[in-house]
Amino acid sequence: MNDVSKGLLFVLGGIVFLLVSLILSLPTPLWAVILSVSIVLNCTGTVFLIRYIKKPDQGVGKSK
Repeated sequence: MNDVSKGLLFVLGGIVFLLVSLILSLPTPLWAVILSVSIVLNCTGTVFLIRYIKKPDQGVGKSK
């Protein structure tokens, strides 16, 4: 699995947890845990996507 797939998977997972935390009425400790998981997944996914963008051999305009 490459960095793009991992990044998108983590970001989508983070969005799902964010939506769950906003839609469901949960006790405060459980809400905080779900929101924290969402933040961690989104940040991790963003790191994978930025890592893919910064690869010198994957840039726009590079010939193969």
